[in-house]
Amino acid sequence: MLQPLFAVEAGGATVPVTILLVALVGFGVAYFVVGPGKRKGPKRYGDIPLAMRPYHSDEELETTGMERAMAWGVALAVFASLFLPLYWLIEPDRIERAVDQFYEEDVAAGRAEYQNACASCHGVNLEGGSAPHPDPDVDTPWPAPALDNIVARYQDSEIVTDVQEFIILTLVHGRNGTPMQAFGVANGGTYSDNQLDQITAYILSVQTGELPQAQEFVGRSGEDVYENNCARCHGQQAEGWVGPQLLNVFERYGWTGEDDASLESARAAVRQVLYEGRNLVGNAPMPAFDQELTDDAIEAVIDHLQEIQQLDGPSFGQIGGDPVPGEEED
Repeated sequence: MLQPLFAVEAGGATVPVTILLVALVGFGVAYFVVGPGKRKGPKRYGDIPLAMRPYHSDEELETTGMERAMAWGVALAVFASLFLPLYWLIEPDRIERAVDQFYEEDVAAGRAEYQNACASCHGVNLEGGSAPHPDPDVDTPWPAPALDNIVARYQDSEIVTDVQEFIILTLVHGRNGTPMQAFGVANGGTYSDNQLDQITAYILSVQTGELPQAQEFVGRSGEDVYENNCARCHGQQAEGWVGPQLLNVFERYGWTGEDDASLESARAAVRQVLYEGRNLVGNAPMPAFDQELTDDAIEAVIDHLQEIQQLDGPSFGQIGGDPVPGEEED
């Protein structure tokens, strides 16, 4: 229920602030003491239509007419001098209460929208869960992260500096190469910008601040980053699964094992794929990690891959299997 326009909270009770009444009283005093209200006697020209009444004489304009105009000015000045300062005093509190009310409404609406759009993958209580794999031929589910600690998860990220904006952009555009679809109307979704803002408000309202060590970004090795971001497609040991094996990815990009120039060229090729992703026909798309991992984290992953490279290694595809359909060995 809307609060009265002129009201403040004091001592736990709503106390009407009689700003308007005080200003009107001041206006009335000025009107009847020095203004037109002090005039006595019958009204002139009461039965004559307004357009046919004679206008004031010069003498009257310079005396009573001028006094009457000045009296109105005094009355209005009293009204403004009382109303405007008092209204200015309570306006910040009124705005703050309105903002709080709108926020509570957004959180309530966002809770309902979250249950409809997000809970099936990220959990009813934002505890995390799973989603169908983007490759229809893979039965293993894709892990969906918990969202009740997303602020803590990105608090030290050099990429995500505004978590609220990051959540909204993810909802609007989705995540290429993952089951996270675009929910924004402009990108083929069914949710308006206002609904996505409400979902974001709800997610941020229930943050626990608890961050499992495995999800932290700071101090993680290249192997840790690989296991949390790459292993679900390329295998725990880079042996390949949904994506190709990476045990000789440097060799496939021209590394001979001795030439430093070919090594840097291979690292640059792997780096480009990590930053930009890949989307080849017949394969599950690989998402770009430029908005997920810092430059240092990406370099750590490349260092880890370099450490496990095998010259004259297995075929392009999975270990013991055929090359990934739709791709050819370089």
